[in-house]
Amino acid sequence: MKAGKNAWTTWFCRRHAVLSAAVIACCCSMMLGCKKASEPAGPAAKMEDTATRELRTIGERAVAAVKAKDINTLLEYDHDPGDEASLKNKSGDLYCYLFDSSCIQGAKTRAIYEILSTSRQPGIDASVANLGGKQYGLLMFYDKSQTSDKELYSPDFLCSDKALKGTASWHFILANGKWSTSTLFDYKTERPCKQ
Repeated sequence: MKAGKNAWTTWFCRRHAVLSAAVIACCCSMMLGCKKASEPAGPAAKMEDTATRELRTIGERAVAAVKAKDINTLLEYDHDPGDEASLKNKSGDLYCYLFDSSCIQGAKTRAIYEILSTSRQPGIDASVANLGGKQYGLLMFYDKSQTSDKELYSPDFLCSDKALKGTASWHFILANGKWSTSTLFDYKTERPCKQ
């Protein structure tokens, strides 16, 4: 279990290198357990519920954009000029990652579009962890008919063939009252795997 958490931390840290390793390690440990934790009482619970709803709304909007191949909506979340160029090029790495796995060399996974459009019971799970006054979010996209909630957050499951072909993730941080991210659907981010 510890190895799985360390791998999760490494995965998250690659996308959020500006934050200290200690903060990320704590946050990632909390993120794995945040679905199991009981909800706090009082105003903090209301704030977390609002944050989770906002994150879920982003997930729903992103799913609709991917299914419609609406590049402009997706670019509202990714402001990297290199990613924008790659997304607008139908043979670009980001375009292939999102919409067409046939143009990804040696792909062991399916494109995000393929994962989302073939789900019999589409699921979006939004998790929020609060650490040191900052909120971190994780969206998980999966097929409820193929993957259980318990399985979805299992470190052993994250790099299985089933996970690679049937789930997608997306990390966020809440800054200035707005959820932000450094990439679309954890593009070019390695999944945490047990070594």
